[in-house]
Order: sequence, then C-alpha cells, then structure tokens
Amino acid sequence: MEIPYILSSKELLRIKKVYDDFQKHFQIIFIEDLIADTSPRQKQLYQAIQGIQLVTIAGNKILPTKIKDENFISSLPNLKILSYTGVGRDHLDLPMLHRHGIVVANSGAHDIVNNTVEFGFGLMLTLARNIHTGMHAYLNKDFDWCTYLMVNSGSLLMDSTLGIVGMGRIGYQIAERAAAFKMKIVYHNRTQRSKEDEERVNAKYCQNLDELLRTSDHVMLTVPLSDETKSMIGARELKLMKPNAAIINISRGAVIDQDALIEALNNHTIQGAALDVTTPEPLPPDHPLLKMSNVIVTPHAAGATVKTFYSNFQSCLESMKAAIEGRPVPNEIKL
Repeated sequence: MEIPYILSSKELLRIKKVYDDFQKHFQIIFIEDLIADTSPRQKQLYQAIQGIQLVTIAGNKILPTKIKDENFISSLPNLKILSYTGVGRDHLDLPMLHRHGIVVANSGAHDIVNNTVEFGFGLMLTLARNIHTGMHAYLNKDFDWCTYLMVNSGSLLMDSTLGIVGMGRIGYQIAERAAAFKMKIVYHNRTQRSKEDEERVNAKYCQNLDELLRTSDHVMLTVPLSDETKSMIGARELKLMKPNAAIINISRGAVIDQDALIEALNNHTIQGAALDVTTPEPLPPDHPLLKMSNVIVTPHAAGATVKTFYSNFQSCLESMKAAIEGRPVPNEIKL
C-alpha cells in the first residue's frame, strides 16, 4: 500500500521528533518546495496530497495564508483533512473548508487550558510585584536596595480586584486561583454564570464592560477573537481603567487596539501590561512594546509546556491517520 502524501511547511524539520513520527506514516511534501516546483510532477503532487499539517510556531505565513485561498484548496482534489495544534480557530475559513468536504481537526485541549490559566496568573503576579524588573535592577552597578524597595516592589494581589473578560473554562479557572489569593473578582461575559459558579469563587457579574474596567486593578482578557471582540479594548476603554491598573492578555492580540495601548502606557493612563499575544506575532525587535519597562511580552507560549507541545502533535498525527483511513476523526471541528 502506498504511503499517503501530506503537506506541511519546513518548520516541521525543526521539530525532529515530530518530523520523524510523521515520516513513519506519511510522505511529507513541503509547501515551500511545492510552490517552487514548475515541473510536470507538480500537478501530480497536488493530486496526491490527502492531508495538511499546519505548523505556525515560527511565524512562517506561507501555508497559513494558502489554506485561506479557495483556489489553492480547490487545487487539492484529494485533500481529506487539515490538522493543526492548539484550539483556536480564528486563523481558519471553516465554512470554505467544510464546503470542500475537508475535515478540520485541532489537537484538543490536552492541558492547554491549565497551561494557559497558570501562565496568565503568573503574568499577573509578575507584573503586580515587578518580579521581571528585579533581576535587571540587581545587575545595575548603581543598584540601591532601599530605592528599589520604595519604588519597584509592587503591590499585593490579595484584596485587589481582578476583572476577568471572558468567563469560559480559562476565565473561570483564573477566578478559582484568584479566589485562593483572596482577590475580589468581577467578570464580564456574554452570559452570566450560574449562582453556584459565582458563589464558589465569590465573583460578581458585570453586564457592562465599562463597569468592570472602572473597578478593576487587574484586567485579564480570555475571550476568543471574533468580530465582536476585535479591538474591544481601545483608547476609550483604556481611559476608563484606573491609572494604577494593569491589563493582561492571554486571548488574541487583536482583542486590544495595540496603538491605543502603547499611547495609554506612554501617557501613564494605565500602569502596565502583560501580553502573551500581540499583533503581529512575533513583534519586530524594534517594536515600542519591547522597550517599555512596564510591559511584559511573551511569545504566545501560555498554552504550551514541553509535554503539551509534543502531545499536541501526536493528536494531530492520530487525526490525520483516521481521516485518511476513513475512520472517525478525534477533535474534529464542526461548524
């Protein structure tokens, strides 16, 4: 039996263990080679491809752009599945893919929720206590302990107010951890959680986002990206926040108007920001956010640990095999 062909990108070569695992089951064509091939063989390769494994860890946009091009998808007549790591879906044109009869599967949650919750809470704690500035201050030859403690030792999370925007699985688990830290919790969500859920973490529902922004010392964004949430935090919203408040984003970069955020930080409208997600990703090295001492930027890493990173790709491998063999596909995304 001929080994099936799948399409991926050369980032896969950088993850040797994953590449070796996939190569045991598939013949891998790289998008970079496919679009550069002008020989008669190119048409045969297009017809042979049965799966696409999306890899977006290194900022390469060739394949992520191609999968949104309907002409490209139409040129792969035997494509059965598109698989990708993570659980977000804002980078996909799901209706178009389903229209072509293509199964779309993510890698499932695996601990992504727990990973993201823990990371987000860590960002909030780091920002509140200025942990990220401590090492740099210590290495400064003019370091003065007394001055550092008076100015940069930060503030307690205990008794401060956390505003959670998006009270799904991630938002609620953030609330559970915040309750253990004896924080006051308010939240904004499309729908109010049950009375039992609220009482369990002592959370207050804010039907109006403005109310949450006015009252919170820390604002945690955990909403999915949609037309409704794109740029939901802009200049107007940032001006509603307390001048000593911080914003933490573990959702998607486009949820915040980044230019407005930079202006708010420069003008001390708010005190700080911790961003695991940005627009674009990664940020260019000379980006203003990377030069601010009151900002933490991490490379969209909240959902990953070493263990999760590899287990995600293993799930993708199993989904790919199932689709090509005509079996039910784990973690299939339905419209």
